Amino acid sequence: MNSNIVLIGFMGCGKSSIGRRLSKRLAHEFLDSDDLIIARAQGTSISDLFATEGEERFRERESAELRKLLEARNIVLATGGGSILREENRSLLHRIGKIVWLHADPETLFERASRNRKRPLLNVENPRSTFNALLESRIPIYKATADIQIDATGLPQEQTVDEIVRVLAIGGIPKAAPKAS
Repeated sequence: MNSNIVLIGFMGCGKSSIGRRLSKRLAHEFLDSDDLIIARAQGTSISDLFATEGEERFRERESAELRKLLEARNIVLATGGGSILREENRSLLHRIGKIVWLHADPETLFERASRNRKRPLLNVENPRSTFNALLESRIPIYKATADIQIDATGLPQEQTVDEIVRVLAIGGIPKAAPKAS
């Protein structure tokens, strides 16, 4: 097994910010699947890709980028919140590395996600209702996909990184899963 770490979780859980810190701690390269997609799309934003191509085409782009990472070593990969929706992607993620599910309570996630106006799935009439429905539908998939579960509710980023490193060091024993509210 390689030493890659794959971060999954819902929007606002901190995959990118935690991933950057974790990669520095482990002396790994940090990659963000959304950034890889944007680069391949010649700078077109995720929101614009969703608007012009639709979610299905975006998910195809995501799968293509994940396939390119199968031989990567010593990376920390932050994935998009919906990357786990395709079974192909879940299989690819397991082949890429150890999967860590970052989660937090729904209030924390919504507050963080709402700060970013570039979230296409929240650009709707009732973002909170959409958010709640998406979160509830994805929790079982995150739980089934993850090797490790980390609850980052109320934890500073460095403490979250400490917890990931600690759990990885003891063999990746999963923690209890959160409940949707």
